[in-house]
Amino acid sequence: MVSTSLLASEGVQKALSFLVLAVFGNRLKQRFTAAQISGVQKLILDGLLPCVIFKALCSVELDAALAKWPVLGAAFVVVQLAGAAVVTKLLCRNGRRRTALVQLGTAAPGLSAVVFVREFVGDAAAGKAALFDLPMKLYLIFAMPAVLKALGEGRARAPAKPTTLASVLGDPLNAGILGGLLMALSGTPYASLGPAARAVDALAAAQSPVLFVLIGLKLDLAGATPAICGALLLGRHAVAYAAYAAVYHGTAALADADDALIALLMIQAAVSVVGWSQMSKAADAGVKGYDLDFAFDIVGYSMPLTMALQTVACLSDPTTVARSAAARAVLCGSLAAAAATLL
Repeated sequence: MVSTSLLASEGVQKALSFLVLAVFGNRLKQRFTAAQISGVQKLILDGLLPCVIFKALCSVELDAALAKWPVLGAAFVVVQLAGAAVVTKLLCRNGRRRTALVQLGTAAPGLSAVVFVREFVGDAAAGKAALFDLPMKLYLIFAMPAVLKALGEGRARAPAKPTTLASVLGDPLNAGILGGLLMALSGTPYASLGPAARAVDALAAAQSPVLFVLIGLKLDLAGATPAICGALLLGRHAVAYAAYAAVYHGTAALADADDALIALLMIQAAVSVVGWSQMSKAADAGVKGYDLDFAFDIVGYSMPLTMALQTVACLSDPTTVARSAAARAVLCGSLAAAAATLL
């Protein structure tokens, strides 16, 4: 009876709806040309994603009592980057390694974890989740472009005209970032934007459905792609679980059961579509050496894997799930090694 009610919960039902959307997109694949699919990508990158980031940054509220959450989030960024380096070195020996290294170092808790936090911990926990997510957002927005340039081949093309404030704000993603930060720092209520806020809400809400349809349109199910993506993602989760176990058993930071579940759901987050977006922008600027289709495949395979892990965590006893993180690190590592044998 309990399992049935949990399966009917908002978080699990939303995860299943995402899966349906991806299947729907896959069924439409033969009806879309490459140019039309590129148009859908462009809509996400320049229309929907900036609204998501703007709205998320507007909602950030700093509170001294919650200071541990951005610290934990910053540690998670370091773990993700270190884990990506280890996993790609062990499992990815072809020309796609650079792409996997950068993409695996990203995470999207806002898309793949916060809905579960709200459903299974409570609305009040969303603030903690947002602060945990903040360091990753800052890395994706400000540091990742430099990382892409440093690791890429060749140099980015110099802009035809000198960079001005108008040209910076002409990029929708930059406009969303700067606008959201100004709103947060000034303390301006998001609701005070009136009809504009409603428009942003509508566009931000459209990102997830359109993204999962796009995943279905683009996902590569042929050849070795599923095996390599599966191996890399399982290895990524193994590293995250090992770090979580060290914090859970070695410190008092997650002594509260709700806090332990929040942190677990956040570290199980899927890789970020923002990372793919930044990679696409770097490629457009002339940085070479990245396989954008492979990066998007990693995003596509990461989403259903994360949704499955989140559902299992929420259907289980929270204390048992938290204490068994080390065992799950071993399990994910073993599955990653098994998947790697199929390559």
